[in-house]
Amino acid sequence: MKAEELQLLKRYFPEPAVVMVGEMFTQRRFKLHFKRPRSSKLGDFRPPRTPNGICSITLNLDLNPYQMLITYVHEVAHYDVYQQYGSRNVQPHGQEWQTSFSTLLQPFLTETIFPKEVLAALQKHLQHIKASSTADQNLQRVLHQYDKNPENVTTVESLPAEARFVLKNGLIFQKGEKQRTRYKCYCESNGRWYFVSALAEVRRI
Repeated sequence: MKAEELQLLKRYFPEPAVVMVGEMFTQRRFKLHFKRPRSSKLGDFRPPRTPNGICSITLNLDLNPYQMLITYVHEVAHYDVYQQYGSRNVQPHGQEWQTSFSTLLQPFLTETIFPKEVLAALQKHLQHIKASSTADQNLQRVLHQYDKNPENVTTVESLPAEARFVLKNGLIFQKGEKQRTRYKCYCESNGRWYFVSALAEVRRI
């Protein structure tokens, strides 16, 4: 990978990890794109559209460096599974992907790359890997500490009872009671009840 390309990666990834991130890219054949924030996903892997096409990986631009690195490795694991098994009947986040993700992440698991508390949460996450790092609320709480949030943006769980807030889709809610990992919230915009993740980023009103 060229020096200018490595400089670009430094904008998005922890600097001590950049060389390994670059090597992971040059050892494979896929397009890497950084996208505007998407509320439904942090990144994705897409197989080629044509027989001679090339795979692509996209990552959200607004991720903090540690979330970016975890998401990148997550998607590269999908790439490796696709290369090995193709479109055969393999579960998207089954044992094949879990093994690939865990193996690819191991070289990055040092305090040189991750802060101590993130490293501890990530190592615990690897003991029971979920389909997405966002499904692991303990890991997400730690990672959120490194987000650069706009003014007045917070999480649902940090709001007081019955507080009013707006989701990224523009719907207005009132916070209700907690149900396991989500809050039952009343949507003032359409008169319906929804279960909203405790770690959903919202704007208080």
